[in-house]
Amino acid sequence: MSTSPDIGKSGKRRVQIGYIAGAHGMEGVLRVVPTTDYPERFFDMETLVAEQAGKPPLSLKITGVKHHSGKGQILISAEGVDGRDAAEALKGRKITISPEERVELPEGEYWIDSLIGLEVIDDESGVHLGSIEEIMNTGNNDVYRIRTDDGALKLIPAIRDVIRDISLEHGTVRVKLLEGLWD
Repeated sequence: MSTSPDIGKSGKRRVQIGYIAGAHGMEGVLRVVPTTDYPERFFDMETLVAEQAGKPPLSLKITGVKHHSGKGQILISAEGVDGRDAAEALKGRKITISPEERVELPEGEYWIDSLIGLEVIDDESGVHLGSIEEIMNTGNNDVYRIRTDDGALKLIPAIRDVIRDISLEHGTVRVKLLEGLWD
């Protein structure tokens, strides 16, 4: 187990993919709850970065990984985490990766945090409407919460009839405002 003061200081925000829920058994095995759509990624990782606010991030060399049957968790053994007390001391830490380590998404799919802050532009008039402040998952489709230049909050559904183009390169989302949508 080692601290790594350079982790997370590259200017890019690290992405949470899970958290340590506690110990499993007496040998120092970590119970990790995945918060990623790609939990199988843990099986290919060599190092686990565990972060907690107010403490330096820890870089843990992984020595073993297996599914915790029926629990939706992953059991991870790491160098330097010897015994139950050492594993329990890491409880609550977030497991993070750099943005470059993310799974590549199919064309037309985006990471939610990549959309936060994008400018929203009316596709027909070219008028700047505001910027995406939050993305809410409603079950059927996401809803983008837009902060207008005058500080108001507007909601638009992330559906094909409304979202015309997303350009991470240009930092924009072009939308078609359906009747009554922006009122």
